[in-house]
Amino acid sequence: MAAPIDPASGRLPAPYRLAFPRAWTVPCVLSVPHSGQAIPDDALGGMNPDADLGVLEDPHLDTLAANLHRLGLPVLASRWGRAYCDVNRAAGEWDAGMFRERLPPHLASDSARVRAGLGTFPRFLPPRQPVNLKRLTVRQGQRRWLAGHRPYHRVLSQLLAAACARFGYAVLLDLHSMPQLPGERLPDLVLGDGFGRASAAALPQAASAAAEALGLSVARNYPYAGGFITQHYGRPGNGVHALQLEFARPVYMDESTRALSEGAGIVTETVSRIVADVAGLSPALLRPAPAVMAGED
Repeated sequence: MAAPIDPASGRLPAPYRLAFPRAWTVPCVLSVPHSGQAIPDDALGGMNPDADLGVLEDPHLDTLAANLHRLGLPVLASRWGRAYCDVNRAAGEWDAGMFRERLPPHLASDSARVRAGLGTFPRFLPPRQPVNLKRLTVRQGQRRWLAGHRPYHRVLSQLLAAACARFGYAVLLDLHSMPQLPGERLPDLVLGDGFGRASAAALPQAASAAAEALGLSVARNYPYAGGFITQHYGRPGNGVHALQLEFARPVYMDESTRALSEGAGIVTETVSRIVADVAGLSPALLRPAPAVMAGED
């Protein structure tokens, strides 16, 4: 889906959609980073026309989450397709093989995600189909980062800070979906908390109970323990807890046609139940522990 530049302003449209509740009543922020489909015209022309860019997306999750702000929390969703810029990667997770010039050291990365072709700007679709027809310039990379990555994280940081100021702590729910892997039966929902580093234990416990009450099978941290957003923002000691919600796509869609199934509402219902159960947790479980003054026992 092309996203043309506004001829009046010469600017791209906002790189995200933010739905804010009339009253912010629960200490949560919902992030949907991988469901965008729009690609700016200037980038679309350089992409591989034979590449199915939808392979990179989490189909329909932005639609299924569109009205969840009515639960009393803000919902932030990326508008850009992941092939243009992946906001669930570090700002400096650039793949040197994608660029004509040598990258500055602070941008070049050799992370496992980059080696798989899935850095800040994806290089390959599975298994190894190139996303772009030719290498990018550093200037093009900077433009993508400025247009997509930085605005998303600026808003997400502000929302989490506002939640902490309002409630004394914040819970970030990062919504994703996973394809069915050959030869492996995935659970309906995988909760990723970075093996306990991104949230207090009460959060995944409450989320698991909420999903299981609706009949879903639930696993924790396998095969997905949480991406950059979960790992970067989850700071339980500071009162910010992050949990990745990774739904198996057969739960809500037909993977061959990418059409929503009749039971797709289970995603919305599950997230709603998780939000309600998180809101019911004792704040003492999620607020940062008070600092101990020097000399106190």
